[in-house]
Amino acid sequence: MKALFLSLLFGLIFCLNSWSAELSATEWDKRIILRGGLISYDMSGDFKSTKDGQPEIKVDMDDLGLEEDQTTYFLGATFRLGERWRLRLDYFNYDDDANDETVNRILEFDDLVVPLNGKVDSSLDIDLYIANLSYDIYSSDRAKFGVGIGAHVVDFDLEIEGSANDGTDLGEASEDYTVPIPNLFVGGLYALRNDLLFNYGAGWMSMSYGDYDGELIFARGALEYWPFNNVGLGAGYSYISADIDRDTGKKKENYDVEMPGPIFYMTVGF
Repeated sequence: MKALFLSLLFGLIFCLNSWSAELSATEWDKRIILRGGLISYDMSGDFKSTKDGQPEIKVDMDDLGLEEDQTTYFLGATFRLGERWRLRLDYFNYDDDANDETVNRILEFDDLVVPLNGKVDSSLDIDLYIANLSYDIYSSDRAKFGVGIGAHVVDFDLEIEGSANDGTDLGEASEDYTVPIPNLFVGGLYALRNDLLFNYGAGWMSMSYGDYDGELIFARGALEYWPFNNVGLGAGYSYISADIDRDTGKKKENYDVEMPGPIFYMTVGF
């Protein structure tokens, strides 16, 4: 999935660079913008499971020893496809593992049961891919505001291995799935000056299909300072929330994750 995302990104850059017709726009409204930087998550997440009508089992990140405060990278790009059309792509990631964590209660997940004072090794990898196509319904020399549609794709991978306090191997439980969720999008730009911009956007959708019932919310806002015509710096805040249910008939699972945090990045535009 990561390789496909990057391939599409570089392909779009190549195609738009070869577009020789110059689009009329204000100086601050770049045709191609690339972003890359850091996000410092203050994350929370819990995972629930119930099987064949049995009582619900809940495990959260604290139970597994996974870090809730973590700094990682993100990538993004925006392409102005015409006077008013824009395509925005974003990629966010969370990846952590914890080893030899002692559990302070009986921990159950799927078919894995770890007794009090047992040990768990766990890993959690979340990849979020966001694509939005929007149309500027308002456009002036200082502001752009658009609405559109897109998709959020959540790639979720959780693995837990357990052992008793005497070292006996109790087995493992894992869950790995990719869920695409269409979304509605609003966003835009406001130029305080030609070299100082406020960049914002948000997307939301809740829907059910197949075994999945999901809701995903994405919002971000950032100030960008462009000391040079083609290079700028940005700082702001991002909020991501994914609440996904999976019901196969025999087994029901819920994954509820919030990933808010400040963002700091470099941007290049032309």
